[in-house]
Amino acid sequence: MINIIQVVSVVDANCIGCKQCDQVCPTEAIKTVDRLARVDTERCTGCNKCIEACMDHRAIKREFLDAPRHVSTDCRTVDRAAMERICAAARLDPQESICLCTATTAGEVAAAILKGGTTPEAVSTMTGVRGVCAIWCTGPVMRLLEAAEVKVARSPRDWRVYPEHAGMAIGIWSVSAEVADKYPEYRIRENQERLKHARIEVPMFANIERTVSK
Repeated sequence: MINIIQVVSVVDANCIGCKQCDQVCPTEAIKTVDRLARVDTERCTGCNKCIEACMDHRAIKREFLDAPRHVSTDCRTVDRAAMERICAAARLDPQESICLCTATTAGEVAAAILKGGTTPEAVSTMTGVRGVCAIWCTGPVMRLLEAAEVKVARSPRDWRVYPEHAGMAIGIWSVSAEVADKYPEYRIRENQERLKHARIEVPMFANIERTVSK
């Protein structure tokens, strides 16, 4: 969730149509049309990335809203079991904050995906995630999209290209058998088994629950 108090606008006389603002916007709020940047203020979260990208030309300026705009997705409006399945597949707790800037939870992002958010940009407009710094939260967002079996396609010319499985290969559970066997000195197999059979009270993560009897 995010409370937006400012958006941006374009100073036409300074805009050279370079599209750098397009490429850094986390919500696709800016599009260059006929060599002039145009802002969809309903999508803008006021992250100021476009201003930073346009420091040389100063073609983007801040504008404060008359009243804050609240952006969020209510987890209670989707099937809870489906939301929890996506979070479990991404190895994230539904109540875990994955965006410290906006306090957006994994459950909220999963709910947005269930409501039709199929790209990081769409999820951002629905929840506010990535709406400030967008540094640490993109990985978890990609993990949740992949966990929901959503494929994010990108043009090679788009700077917002995300590598395949971006953000997913971060845990011991995602290390392949081939890699584990190739590097036995890291005892990956042993640690995977320990995780699989551990006495961990994580009921939503069914595939890593304790499988041995007490």
